[in-house]
Amino acid sequence: MQTIALSRFERKILSLSVLGKVALMLTFVVLTSLSSQLKIFLPFSPVPITMQTFAVILSGIVLKEEGAISQILYLIFGLLGIGIFAKGSGISYVYSGTFGYIVGFILASYLAGFFTRKYSNSKMLFWGLALADLSIYVPGLLWLYVILSRSGSVSFWYILSIGFFPFMVGDIIKILASFGFAKAIKRI
Repeated sequence: MQTIALSRFERKILSLSVLGKVALMLTFVVLTSLSSQLKIFLPFSPVPITMQTFAVILSGIVLKEEGAISQILYLIFGLLGIGIFAKGSGISYVYSGTFGYIVGFILASYLAGFFTRKYSNSKMLFWGLALADLSIYVPGLLWLYVILSRSGSVSFWYILSIGFFPFMVGDIIKILASFGFAKAIKRI
């Protein structure tokens, strides 16, 4: 079994009081919300390009598996009508084609935290963060398919072409940036 030495930064996060952790979780709710406002709409896709996935992965890197709680709070606040999603808010957002991606944020943050805590090996950490990022697409693409197929038959290839492929270059850049961040905090 591999023993991971914690950096000063990681020890500091672990030693936070409950109130301190809640404050940090709420900080990531705000960061995820702000990053949703930096958006580029694609004319052929209901899914905008945002910086949310970067904030989501960072929440896991910093808070470890508890980062998922920040994304659960993000989802709850958005469904309660606080305008923090990239394309609206409120309970009706469940019928949006992008709702599944937000559900995927919870899994992605958890996985990013798990892999950051478990691996100091650069190769394993990188692939773990890549898997965390890709995990957003599982509920995202499935929900997009459900929503779009309500108005007629759509192929899964079509769903991939509007909900996955256009985002790959940006996701690779965000994975590399989050990997650099994770490596940096492991040294601090």
